[in-house]
Amino acid sequence: MRRVVWALALVACGGGGGASSNGGNTASNAANKTDDSIADVASREGLPSLGGSSQSGGGASGSLHFELVDKDNPIHLDGTVREWTLVPARTNAKGSTDATFKCALGYDAQYVYFAGEVTGVTLRHARRFVDGEDHATLVVAAPQSSPIEIAFYPGKPGETAGVVRSRGRDVPGAKIIEAESDKGYTFEAQVPWSAVAPPTIRVGLRGVARFFDGKGAILASGNGDAQSPNDMPALPTQSEEALIEEFLVPKGLLATTPKFELLVDIRGDAMKERVAVYDRYLTIVGPNYRDGKEFFYRDLGSDVAKLEARDLTGRGKADLVLRREFPQTGDAGAREWIEVWSFFSDEPTTVFSHEISVASGSNRVTNAVHLASREIDVTYDPAVGWDASSYRMPRATDTEPVLLPWGAIKSQTFRFDGSKFVKAREVAQASAAPAATTTTTAIVATPRVERDTPPTPQQRPGGDLSAQLLARYRADRGVAESVRPRVDVQVHVDGDARPERVLLVGRDIVIFGPGFKGGNAYAFLTLSQFASDADVEDMTLRDLTGDGAADIVVRGVRRVTSTGGPIEMHVMFVYQVKNETITRVFAIETSRAQGQKRIQGLVQMIPGAGNKGFDIDVRPGRAQGWTDRTYPFAQDQPGQGAFEPLLLPWGGIEHLRYAWNGTTFARTP
Repeated sequence: MRRVVWALALVACGGGGGASSNGGNTASNAANKTDDSIADVASREGLPSLGGSSQSGGGASGSLHFELVDKDNPIHLDGTVREWTLVPARTNAKGSTDATFKCALGYDAQYVYFAGEVTGVTLRHARRFVDGEDHATLVVAAPQSSPIEIAFYPGKPGETAGVVRSRGRDVPGAKIIEAESDKGYTFEAQVPWSAVAPPTIRVGLRGVARFFDGKGAILASGNGDAQSPNDMPALPTQSEEALIEEFLVPKGLLATTPKFELLVDIRGDAMKERVAVYDRYLTIVGPNYRDGKEFFYRDLGSDVAKLEARDLTGRGKADLVLRREFPQTGDAGAREWIEVWSFFSDEPTTVFSHEISVASGSNRVTNAVHLASREIDVTYDPAVGWDASSYRMPRATDTEPVLLPWGAIKSQTFRFDGSKFVKAREVAQASAAPAATTTTTAIVATPRVERDTPPTPQQRPGGDLSAQLLARYRADRGVAESVRPRVDVQVHVDGDARPERVLLVGRDIVIFGPGFKGGNAYAFLTLSQFASDADVEDMTLRDLTGDGAADIVVRGVRRVTSTGGPIEMHVMFVYQVKNETITRVFAIETSRAQGQKRIQGLVQMIPGAGNKGFDIDVRPGRAQGWTDRTYPFAQDQPGQGAFEPLLLPWGGIEHLRYAWNGTTFARTP
């Protein structure tokens, strides 16, 4: 119909930073649903995905649904239905009749529009406006609300006006216009949204249109009525219809009951959005979210153990709290994370992420998390099955790792700084880890102090060890005195047991010491892979090769141009210092991002054979914003480039492992 918008909705298929709001701090989940929950009704009615019966068909074709009215072409009621796409009412709810009834629904910000065509019935003036006279009704049930039934009585053109009533009273602001035809009559009506649904709810609606022929027969667009609202099919709005046709149907999820669903205010005005999890996908629709025409979904790449909505950031809107489960793969154990998503824009931003559980068999370590407004506390629970001597699980690197009862940290407090939750306090304890180490002075945007694995030799602050050599380096390289080292430690990396001084100055790794190059020279290596000093994000020292000397681990970002926009490739390098030379022995891409889209790999250090040295364990991680169909790059193959590849969730490579062979970290069979 010309006056109603129906277009292919744009789809956000992975979203930005990472997707949860609630205007009244209310939340529901699969274990806590009311009788009129969308998912409960849906599971009984054959279209579990959206809360309707099997009659609704889940699409625009052949089923009653709401269509969004074009703002530039508003509806002017004249009683004719030439521009409407009418749906036949095929259900004989009561008796039999020669009449036929077709109808359609539209909506804008203020009104619901109802159009109908009746044949086989002569338009008569209704005298009393009661059920015994010809009329149509619209029954609508909103989540957690009683059903509303609105009756539409046509008038007689040129004689009397029609009437729109609910609960026996005229509906303020409503009107109906009718037009006679040679086969019967048509009508158009408008009703304020306030008469149809609660003020903040325009998603998750169910309903039917019904026609009473005045002789006891009833035709309907579907099953159910005001006395049996749970039997009524869904009445999807445009964004919900787009979710059905462009997501649920292609993904084979049309008959799937959501694992979790929330009706909460996460963004924009006070209207509530519907947040639902199907399989591993989180979806969002709303009356004004993305202009009410589009939907959002994100492939989480993991199972969801819990979903709730709470205002944790103090925005006055709900944030989403997700508990995500990663099943055990190989010897990495099963993992569980907690994440908080906030909606500063239409796409969610991950403002907090922490690993809270690691399990293998009957062994488990878990963390307790206390969520409060603008503050999150994390501490550990007693371990089951493991202790300090038996725990050998890899340590998470792309989220805050689980706290261990025998680790160096007892508890952590994170506070919201306006954009994310940052670590505000950390309570230390005596570590019982078998190979506890001290830490380097490292540069990291969000510090991740690795205290458990892998071990490093003893390190001390850099101090004035051979200050003359540092001055010589500055003079040789033209480095001003004002340029301070970002990492400066004393640690054994080469030669005899005496420590060397290891620095990161700009993009230069600089090494000198009493037993290094005779104590009267320095070695340096420029990290030319990075375009600027700021692109070097992190440098730490730890013994990966198992020879008792520290190796150098560098993390940073490389920036390349692309037709789709700049690409950021996060990489990790490992350098060994041997015979007074700094040599790269391993390089790998750990993540790739383009705008708000990101592929995050999983790269971990795990004990090598015989617990001598460490292997590098690589697995596919998670995708945000990209899918196997939209990701513009192929899966790179191991050993074919300057870097070992980032593993894609859909790339066909499930696991790579690299072990030290005496000269480099080589891929194991």
